[in-house]
Amino acid sequence: MPNVMKKKSLIIRVLRKINHIFFGKPRFKQELLIRKALVEKGFRIRKLKIICDHNLGINYVNGIKLGIKYPDSFYNEAIKLIPKKKPYEFFFNGNMAESGRRSLLLKPFKNLPNTIIISSNEGRIQSKKDQFNIEYFSELAKSKFGLCPHQIDWIGDKEFMWTYRFIECCFVEAIPILFKDAPLGESFINGFNYMWDYQLFDLNKSSDLSCADSENNRLLAKQKFCLTEEECKLINAT
Repeated sequence: MPNVMKKKSLIIRVLRKINHIFFGKPRFKQELLIRKALVEKGFRIRKLKIICDHNLGINYVNGIKLGIKYPDSFYNEAIKLIPKKKPYEFFFNGNMAESGRRSLLLKPFKNLPNTIIISSNEGRIQSKKDQFNIEYFSELAKSKFGLCPHQIDWIGDKEFMWTYRFIECCFVEAIPILFKDAPLGESFINGFNYMWDYQLFDLNKSSDLSCADSENNRLLAKQKFCLTEEECKLINAT
């Protein structure tokens, strides 16, 4: 039995090396997004040194420290999808594997009216990570609130926990819902309007908040999570 396991492990390593040779090393969505953002700003990627720290949610471009960055095109396409009236209350579409225990965090919301919760791994498909998913953004845009569970068993620095979903909620004016058992880092959410999962059952209060603060989130998200003119100047100076 041990010999069989060793052979399987060897085969897996060989297949991974072959895959890397022909298709390149898999990249985090974080890196693919900032690369696309830089190209849209007119930069030549080959002349830039890009380093991504996924655990901390930090990008370095020629030594310039940046946060998570989305292409302008994502923001511009997303805001076109914001409807005048939002028919859904809560929305989640993403990975719900046992690891991370997201299904446990989302369980209280599953039977609520006008709520959409979809288990999907589409966002982890390599070829789609830097593509604007109009179906996903359209459904999220129709929702007053976007559920943003992280992972309960996250082994990284919890002070820097972050998620793409929070940013995407802000782009389409869906108030992010954070979870007490897997809170996002203060530096990541600072300045934004959001609610905690345990606050949500006072629906009158939550509905008022979604109308009052969602536009501020969108504008702040554009400033914080897309490349600014000042950041582009700093990169050009290198």
